[in-house]
Formats: sequence, C-alpha cells, structure tokens
Amino acid sequence: MKKAIPVTVLVLLFGAAAWYSLTKPPEAIQELPPPQSTPAQQPAEQPPLSAPASAPVYSEPEAEPEAPPEPLPELTESDAEVTQALADIAGTARLADYLVADQLISRAVASIDSLTSRRVAVSINPVRAAEDKFIVDTEDDALLLSPQNFARYDGYVALLQAMESDALIAFYRRYYPLFQQAWEENGGEGSFTDRLLAVIDNLLEAPDPAGPVYLVKPEAVYLFVDPELEAMTAGQKVLFRMGSANAAVVKEKLRAFRAALNP
Repeated sequence: MKKAIPVTVLVLLFGAAAWYSLTKPPEAIQELPPPQSTPAQQPAEQPPLSAPASAPVYSEPEAEPEAPPEPLPELTESDAEVTQALADIAGTARLADYLVADQLISRAVASIDSLTSRRVAVSINPVRAAEDKFIVDTEDDALLLSPQNFARYDGYVALLQAMESDALIAFYRRYYPLFQQAWEENGGEGSFTDRLLAVIDNLLEAPDPAGPVYLVKPEAVYLFVDPELEAMTAGQKVLFRMGSANAAVVKEKLRAFRAALNP
C-alpha cells in the first residue's frame, strides 16, 4: 500500500489542476483599439544562412572478443582435470580421498543411473565407501539401526556443504558433453540431464527416520523390517541411513542443483 501513496498524491494534484482550469470564471474581455495604418517598410536583407556545423562523431570502443573456452579433455583422459576441478570447488585436496581415481565421470553416470534401482554395484561407485562398520543396536532379540551410523557420513556431508551450488552448476555445465558421452556409452538414451532430474526427484522423496528402525539379517546384508522402508530405492536408503540432519543438507543441495538445471 505504501507504494500507492505517491501515485495517489500525483493523481490528486493533476485532478485538482484540471478541475480548477475547467471551473474558474472566465476573465473579462477587453476591446483592443483599432489598428493604425503605418507606412510599409521594406524588409531588411537577411544575411545568408551559414551551413550548420556538423556534429562531432564519436566512435564506440570496440568490444573485446571473449576468450574461447578451454577445450575439454577426452573422456578417458579426464580424471585428473575433473578431480582437480572438484577439489578447487571444495577448497581442499582431501576430496581425492573420497573419490575413486579412475573413470570418474563414467562411474558417476552409471552410479547416478542406478540410484533408483534396488542396489548400486560397488564396482561402479565413484565415491569410496565409509570405512567404519555399520552399527546395529539390540533390543531383546530385535536388531535396530543405531543412530551412531549417522556420524559415518559426516565427512561426506561436510565436504558437500563446503561446495558452492553455483560452482557445482558451472562444473556440470562445462563437463556436460563428457557426462552425455558417458551416458550414451552406458546405453542411455536422450539427455543425461533429464535422467539426472528424475533421480533427484526420487531422492527428494526419501523419508526421514522416525522412531526405532528395526532390521533383520537373513543373509549377508541387513534389511529393513518395515516393507515400505525396504521398498525404498538404493539412493533413498543412503539418505535414510545418514540421518535427518545430514539428509537435510544433501536435499538442500539437490533442490538448489535441480532449480538451476530446470528453472
């Protein structure tokens, strides 16, 4: 409403001026004296008009040409450059401790594509697994997911949180041709960005752990007793296991990344 006040004042002023000009009484008409005849005078000769001076012409400074972007490396030879670019974004060389050294982009594409399946094969994961063992609590004869597991992901989440979203977007846009090439070589069709957006949407639907989470171990791996939790995709289970606080940081990054990719 405050923005409308100056406009209202102007309208009132112009309205009052218009009202006054229409309603004020007409002034008395005074008769002019009859014109007197005067001898005609010859018009004085006017000096010839000089040509107008030409306006100065100013030349606009030429725009400096933009430097062409540096050429991308070959996909099979991109690991060193890509790892360094990510380390620059994270502001630490320790990033290399979390990444697998070879075929980084190809592994990332295959791993991202698998996040909506039931499992992600260890052989295609570009990120090293947490070194600490999975922790399980016991309650009588029942097995429970221990909240101590959440700390296993603190280092990964802190590293992600240190990376500016704009810098990550710029990184993805620069190396997108390599991501697309790896996507097609992996058997993918269409745009890898479309697939990435679909995976992000799936991850954002991951629930937060509430109350005790019961587990069962019929074979080599632990399973959720709750069938709805067990039906989660592989990516959703990772977010679920890292706890609400860590998952909230990851989801915030995912939303920012998604908004930039598909505004």
